[in-house]
Parts: sequence; C-alpha cells; structure tokens
Amino acid sequence: MSSQESIETLIPDPINKKLQQEGVPFKILHESSSAAEKLVEQIYLYWRSGNIRIERNWNGIFDQPQNIPYSNSAFLLPDDQLYLESSKQQKLWKIATWNVNSIRTRLILLLQWLKEHNPDVVCLQETKVEDSHFPVWDLQQAGYESVYYGQKSYNGVAILSKHPIQDVQNGFLNGYDPENARLIAATISGMRMVNVYVPQGQTTESDKFKYKLKFFTELIQEFQAEIKSDKALAIMGDFNIAPHAKDLSNPDSMRDKVSFHPKEHALLSELIEFGLSDLFRKFDQRSGKFSWWDFRTHGFERDEGMRIDYILANSVLTSSCQACIIDTEAREQERPSDHAPVIAEFKL
Repeated sequence: MSSQESIETLIPDPINKKLQQEGVPFKILHESSSAAEKLVEQIYLYWRSGNIRIERNWNGIFDQPQNIPYSNSAFLLPDDQLYLESSKQQKLWKIATWNVNSIRTRLILLLQWLKEHNPDVVCLQETKVEDSHFPVWDLQQAGYESVYYGQKSYNGVAILSKHPIQDVQNGFLNGYDPENARLIAATISGMRMVNVYVPQGQTTESDKFKYKLKFFTELIQEFQAEIKSDKALAIMGDFNIAPHAKDLSNPDSMRDKVSFHPKEHALLSELIEFGLSDLFRKFDQRSGKFSWWDFRTHGFERDEGMRIDYILANSVLTSSCQACIIDTEAREQERPSDHAPVIAEFKL
C-alpha cells in the first residue's frame, strides 16, 4: 500500500492522531476527508488486513461496544468507532505456500485452514482447474482476493491475498512453456511474490526430466534481475527437489534419482546463490522434516517423505522473518493434499 493511498494521508493530522490514540467515529472521518470515496476504500482495505479495528454499540443498545470482524458483507455505520492499530499491536505479516492437489477437492479444507491461520498471502500450486471455474466467490467470502493461472485437470497456480494484488504476471515473460500453467507472480504491499510449480521429472531417462531442467534454467533467467534488486522478493512453491539428504527419509535410495539428482541440485544452488535463503532452514536444521508424503505407500503414516516445498527469500525479507514452519496438521485432516503448507511470518 503506497503512502499516497494510506488513510493517514487522507485525513487531517489532528484526526489522524486521534485515530491512533483514542479512536474516531466513522462519520467524523468521512466528514473530515476531502477524498471521502478513496478514504472509505482504504478503510475497508485496512479492516480486511487487520490494521484497523471497528467497535460498534448499535446506537447505545449495548453497554460494551462489540468488536466487529471484517467479512465480505461488512458495512460501516456512522457511529462506528475506528481505531488504527499501532505497529506494536499489528499481527505479524504471514505468507504461505501450499500444493493443494486440486483446489475444488480441497476447498472446504482450504477455507477452514484460511480461517484458522489467517495468512496475508497464500501461493497455491496444482489447482487443477480452468480459470472459469476457479472458486473466486468462495475465497472472497473468506476475505481474499485471488489471481490465478490454470488449466483443466493439470498444473495450475494461484495467489490469494488479503491485500491489493498488483502487477500480475501469468507464465514466463519470454513466452516459454505456454501450454503449462506453472508460474504466476504479483506484487503485494511492495513485495514481489513468485509462485512456481516445478515439473516433477518422472525418471532421469525421460523427456520429462529434460523438461524439468529446462524449466528451472528458464526460471533462473526469468528472475535473475529481480533477485539482484533491493526490493523484497520471495520465490516459493513446489520445487520438486529435496535440497539435502536431511530433507529425505531415505536419501541413499534416492541418490541420483529424480528430485535428488546432481543436475537438479546444481540449478537450485545457482538460484539460491543469487542471494536467496531457504526460510525454513533459517529456523530448523533437523532432519526428517517433510512437506510431501506419498499416498500410495502411506508415507505420512510411516513418516517417509521429502521436503520439496519451500519459501526462498532475498535478504530484505529474510532479515525480517520471525518464523517458518511446515504445517503438518493440515496433512492430518480428512481428504488432505499429499503436501503440507509452509508458513513464514515477518515483522515488517
């Protein structure tokens, strides 16, 4: 959110101070602004993102005012008391990546998860749905804007956000791989978010493995300039590569195979060496921490999996990261994806 659009710049300084210290009725805010329509728009954006609090007593009916949470059908009354949350009161900024393995199949689980964790931004992979059937309305009801790039039955990527989404890019800028919806990028609150679903590769002797290596090479070239910039950047998603032996339940059996091959590791290292950090490993160096488990072998029940989903961030974001976890509880739910979400929190 740019400073030109912020609530603070749309109201007089004395009102702004009251808004931060003791609260201001909505009608006073509205009357004090020379850009009332823009102010109302920003109030709703702040409310949705948790940066403003609304208290309502329904014209004196209740002795104690009610705290009104944001919803897609939320509305403002003239006597509503608005409080701008201070930076100390604001929650941590939270982003997540999750291969949902069909968004329509996991929609109930996804909506429950969004309600529980309340992330600011979520990058989804393997949505497996054409754009015309993407569940926009359901996500709006949950308080999220969405941009998506999909296809029928395969692939598909999407970004969900509680904040305005700008500068959306579907696929590679140079036109590579137009048949497959595997890449989407957007700018949210000044941060560039790149969501990628890297091909699995099947076997090292197959054309699909060549495709995987080519895809990753194009990914490096695509974002080389952005990685080197001083703007906040995160590249996240399902990389289908386990970085190290400790990211596998049985590294010896996987050595030189797809998802743990030297050619894959070389490309991943090239990407990271531009100045990216694997946020999960900033906080947790233990082995046996996985994000994917094979349904066919009951991998989750046997604790046999791979860590192939992660968030890579440049120094701007890494320095402000407070935590990064793999949410295995999502994998324990009824009808789960074979992947678990990865969640990172930032103090911005």
